[in-house]
Amino acid sequence: MDIRSADLLPEPLGLLTPIARSSVNESVYQALRNKLMHGEFRAGQPLGIQYLADALGTSTMPVREALRRLVAQQALEPLPNGTTRVPLITRERLADIRRVRVLAEGQATEWATPHLATAQLDDLDAMARGITQARRTREGVATSLELNLIFHFTIYQAAQSPVLIAMIESLWLQSGAYLRATREYLHSEEQPADRLHEKAVAALRAGDATAARRCIEQDVSWVFDRLDPELA
Repeated sequence: MDIRSADLLPEPLGLLTPIARSSVNESVYQALRNKLMHGEFRAGQPLGIQYLADALGTSTMPVREALRRLVAQQALEPLPNGTTRVPLITRERLADIRRVRVLAEGQATEWATPHLATAQLDDLDAMARGITQARRTREGVATSLELNLIFHFTIYQAAQSPVLIAMIESLWLQSGAYLRATREYLHSEEQPADRLHEKAVAALRAGDATAARRCIEQDVSWVFDRLDPELA
């Protein structure tokens, strides 16, 4: 091979960075994921591809991919006409999600207990107090929901189990419609009286995995039990 032939060879693929399309796909997925987790979509609400593409200012391709991922995570369900919708609320589904969330999130908390650093515990303590403060007013509900998500997943990530984290994320996505239905409880007098977030942090700081797990299990159960007292 002479020098002129070598000059015609393509550059190594490692020097290329075709990330634009991937970034759009991920951004669309994250936007829809966050809305589902925060209860922005009601149970049974259809989500049309073109409607979402127009709302997000993108083409339909990344929306289709995001919806496909969310259907795989059971956060959405496909309809015969090609659209998707948020699953309907039923007592059976409510009970099933509640019991699996209690098991999965309780276990994640137990596994996380020995791995949380002091700085993380300080952050959790600040978030716990922030959640309590934000829930005192209707205007603070959005803030409390965001802090609550960060609070829980800070703990669960410390469990060092990607498989369990994926399960919990899917369960939170499936819980979004229920969260929307229970928002009224998040700024009422009917809140957990024993400050479960603060107690969970205290138990984590003390290295008491059993007590920390119990607090998180009670916190997860609380909203579900307001929807259907027979589950309590």
